[in-house]
Amino acid sequence: MRPPPLHCTIALTIALIGATGCSSILAPRPDPTHFFILSASNAAPSGATQPPTGALTIGLGPIGFPDYLARAEIVSRTADNRIDLAANDRWAEPLDVTFKRVLALDLSRALEGAQVAEFPWFGSKPEFTYRIEATVDRFESDAQNMAHLTARWSIINGSDGRVLYSSASALSVAAASTDRAAMATALSAAEDQFAIELAAALERLHRSKVD
Repeated sequence: MRPPPLHCTIALTIALIGATGCSSILAPRPDPTHFFILSASNAAPSGATQPPTGALTIGLGPIGFPDYLARAEIVSRTADNRIDLAANDRWAEPLDVTFKRVLALDLSRALEGAQVAEFPWFGSKPEFTYRIEATVDRFESDAQNMAHLTARWSIINGSDGRVLYSSASALSVAAASTDRAAMATALSAAEDQFAIELAAALERLHRSKVD
């Protein structure tokens, strides 16, 4: 049997290569994206306070958040004026939303079960014992695997809107490792420490109010 002409052999080879290439392109590829969330603390409250703060109603918000954090990609700061965006690591929900939700949970726990309502609140004007407004200036990790939270905040009288106390917080927590899960845990811990600071200030104000 005579061998096929050379041009037929070349054409067949090109066709086989093309078919192989198409099959590899069309083959399913694993998604490298990972999604993370903040988590509320499950630590037991530090103990009962006098007077009990569990009966308080707290309005949480508004909370201002930096625009550079208003993105799905996880942000890390590599220099004072430089940030990097993770290629494959994302927040599962907007960071300002998850921050406020988790802060409300941790604040309620730190205040022995006080009712904490997140802004915006709808319907008739709610009656709060106190309200907390805050502006978050920084909430990200750095090149040294430290999670940072800096914020300015005020405690406001719920009945007349007077500012009763204003302060600022600068918190840092070391991550257990360099992976994103450990960093999300460290950011959650920084947020919990922020809730504890807010709760301590609320307790002092409330104690002086009822004494």
